[in-house]
Amino acid sequence: MKSVILMFIGGLVGSLIGPVVALVGVAAGYVIGRALTQSVAPKPSEERSACR
Repeated sequence: MKSVILMFIGGLVGSLIGPVVALVGVAAGYVIGRALTQSVAPKPSEERSACR
């Protein structure tokens, strides 16, 4: 009976960890992409468009 409960708990934890890891990966990719695009594109162009 203990093994069944442990298997059930392990399944729940595993099913929760999967989407969390996926979301963390997506967030990390988004942050890295934003950092790369901001370092490549100069900021003064963004400020000019905001002044109009």
